[in-house]
Amino acid sequence: RILLLEGCFEASEYAIAAQLGLDLVVQSAAQAEALLSSELVRPLNVWLKLDSGMHRLGFDAASLRQWHAQLEDAEQVAELNLLSHFACADERGHPLTEQQVERFLDLLDLDFNHRSLANSAAVLTIPATHMDWLRPGIMLYGATPFAELSARELGLRPAMTLAARVIAVREVAAGESVGYGASWVAQRPSRIATVSCGYADGYPRHAPSGTPVLVEGQRAALAGRVSMDMLAVDITDLPEAEVDSPVELWGANLPLDEVAAACGTIGDELLNKVTAR
Repeated sequence: RILLLEGCFEASEYAIAAQLGLDLVVQSAAQAEALLSSELVRPLNVWLKLDSGMHRLGFDAASLRQWHAQLEDAEQVAELNLLSHFACADERGHPLTEQQVERFLDLLDLDFNHRSLANSAAVLTIPATHMDWLRPGIMLYGATPFAELSARELGLRPAMTLAARVIAVREVAAGESVGYGASWVAQRPSRIATVSCGYADGYPRHAPSGTPVLVEGQRAALAGRVSMDMLAVDITDLPEAEVDSPVELWGANLPLDEVAAACGTIGDELLNKVTAR
């Protein structure tokens, strides 16, 4: 089953969703009204979205009750389901999470076919939220949703490796710079590998010098700014590294979360920015 998490935004899209057999979130009065005005080849599985505290999308509890009454017997609706979205489940013990669970549970006197609340963090640590359908995200890639718990500690294994090759090796004298802006300056005679990956491939442009990289399975450090198609790595201490050496930017041997932390971001952002080329 494929669920459109933000729902439809054009009236014509409801008929297309029905033809394709998609599940559909309804998160506003405008969407609910458009659904009820639609002529469909078959009814849709509808997920009413509760705004339980994130305040991004969804109905408040009172409005959701009203729309449940209008939609439960509508000819456009096959299943009527309930979902919501956590704001702070990745921060264990955050008081808002408990409040969101309580607001969700308060609606379960209504008749729903299915209920869904748990994201990756809740799947791993809050069994009471598991309900009928789980919605794991980042954990499917073997990455952690928590800042203080590693993927390894959670028993997760990386499902994605971002890899490249060394395409050039240069000798750089002490005092010479590498890359755009001359932001990295050699503190000693250095060997610098140019690697065939850049921000157009999805590697973060804002990754700072020192971000870990594996060359020939050994740790090295990013040197200078990431370019569109290339990046530079200090391989001075890796004499075995040469042109065509394999490079792992994250994956089975270099945790995504470690790279994300070095870049001041989260693993989700890195995963979602990898391009197809």
